[in-house]
Amino acid sequence: MALLSMRSGRVAAGARSAPARMAPAVPRARVVAQSAAAPAPKTGQHTVEDALRDEALSLFFNSSELKTTPTTGGVNNVVQYVETADGERYILRIYNNGNKSEKVEFEHAILAQLAKQELSFQVPTALPSKSGRPHELLSNGAEACVFHIIPGGLAKTTSPEEVGRATGELCTAMSRVTLPGGMTAPIPPYFELFKVHHAIHGDASIFYNEVATNPGFNSCREAIDFLVGEIKKIEERLAVFHQQGLPMQLIHGDLHYDNVMVVGDSVSGLLDFEFCAFDWRAMELAVALSKYVGEDEPLPLCERFITGYAQHGVLNENEIAAIPDLINLRIFSNAVYFTGRAIAGEDSLESLTSRAGSYAKRVRWVNANRDRLAAVIREKMAALVASRA
Repeated sequence: MALLSMRSGRVAAGARSAPARMAPAVPRARVVAQSAAAPAPKTGQHTVEDALRDEALSLFFNSSELKTTPTTGGVNNVVQYVETADGERYILRIYNNGNKSEKVEFEHAILAQLAKQELSFQVPTALPSKSGRPHELLSNGAEACVFHIIPGGLAKTTSPEEVGRATGELCTAMSRVTLPGGMTAPIPPYFELFKVHHAIHGDASIFYNEVATNPGFNSCREAIDFLVGEIKKIEERLAVFHQQGLPMQLIHGDLHYDNVMVVGDSVSGLLDFEFCAFDWRAMELAVALSKYVGEDEPLPLCERFITGYAQHGVLNENEIAAIPDLINLRIFSNAVYFTGRAIAGEDSLESLTSRAGSYAKRVRWVNANRDRLAAVIREKMAALVASRA
């Protein structure tokens, strides 16, 4: 089954700053919703009121015969399949990001730049609205976008070397992206850990207090307390990395195997550019490895992924040594992010409590395998350099 060509984008910064507006006076499309056939997911925001869904669809489609079906992927936004009367299928996305339109503007500017490069895989391509824009502002202040579907299935743990190769290729491609003048990243870098969500807005005490006092965390108290202790430790490590001056560039920021599409053993597309940021270059590899370290046998998967990554990706010695801590930083960022979403009412706290045990397991594995992880990266990078000599 083909899956999401995720996250919408927005036009370049400054192109428009429209207030929330009502749907245009067009005939209401006759939409056949099939969401009742599947139970609502426990986490994420996949349901949407019919009126808002129909408003979004009316901005992109002339057809009065549309069928929508819920997807099984995604956590942050409403994401549904759309099928037209003639059998064409797309992805509808309605953002649930606190009505932060500037984030979508930034995302789509990057996608437009990547579309100009020759890549071995696809990146998301938006269907223009009836007004010719890649996304539209809805009456509730949220943005909506429709994407073409990228063929294939989610990579998961299959083809880790090929997924690694594509990840390294994208990281290098992102270093060549030039954004419109005056556009800055609305997503903070991972090292600004407590700015990852607007409800925390850089104040670590908000996160620590919420975790300590919210009884909703009692269902995962041991795991969340362990994570909090590790987060406090990494704050000291971040200062060291700043002193070392780790290289920075634009990165995807959320590129793990659940955002990679494959056809057979080949990567067909990379998804979900919603969290692109100007960050430490090494975070791209760290984010990807943060999923593999949660598997039952992580090391062979990490080794194969790194073998592929080294074909295009570049890291210096300080970056290599930092990777274990940066893997953990990604995991900690998720914990802070989902806490912020719960505080803001954008999601249920269960999006974190259901994952806390897994997050703690990953961090413990990384801590126990720090030297081996760094050694593998060093070996693969050196082997590639030697082969090119």
